[in-house]
Amino acid sequence: MSFIRANENQVRRMVLDICQDHLRKILEAVRILSRMMFDFANGDNLSVIEKHLVNIKTLKEEAAEQKRILLNELAEAGMLLMNREDFLRFAVQVDEIVHLCEGAAYRIIAIRKRNIKIKNALLESLYNLSKNVLKTVTNLREVILSLTYSRSKAIEMAKKVEIAEYAVDEMFRDIEVKIIDAELNLGATLLLRDLAQFLEDIADKAEDAIDSTRVLALGI
Repeated sequence: MSFIRANENQVRRMVLDICQDHLRKILEAVRILSRMMFDFANGDNLSVIEKHLVNIKTLKEEAAEQKRILLNELAEAGMLLMNREDFLRFAVQVDEIVHLCEGAAYRIIAIRKRNIKIKNALLESLYNLSKNVLKTVTNLREVILSLTYSRSKAIEMAKKVEIAEYAVDEMFRDIEVKIIDAELNLGATLLLRDLAQFLEDIADKAEDAIDSTRVLALGI
């Protein structure tokens, strides 16, 4: 598309489409991380778990390409797109999610390789945390998709992201105590704490992105 001939609405729609594709890749990485957590909690072997990491790394590369395309489009748009910095801020925030997914995946593999014995109750709590993190990011994508047809609907739906993130915070605090009470060695405790923290950080990034989404909604 030639930006000389395009009007601002056309450019904004194209950039929004790229943002939606970018977030779709990121959401899929979160979904795979949750499946990885499920397989880990159910005692699947290391090779099964490592395949999830490979898929997450592939999605990270694909998301990076979508981000590159977005940055190029924003650079070409120039002043034609007045709120281009809002789109850029959103892209940077959500892009951090896929890096957190990779970090969490490496912690899962490290725990499995060390054959750390974890009580089923803690494993179930970590899996439930990952499910709620997935719900948070899923809600974020629904908000971004809704920007295509209804600004007011997007602003209304943004509350669902905050509610889901609050639930993640509550679960994370409970899991922190469970990790301490597990009385594992320091290395195991730190790995589990890191895993829970990465999951909680994903939800935090989704909440950060929802603030940028509200700003985008005002400019659409």
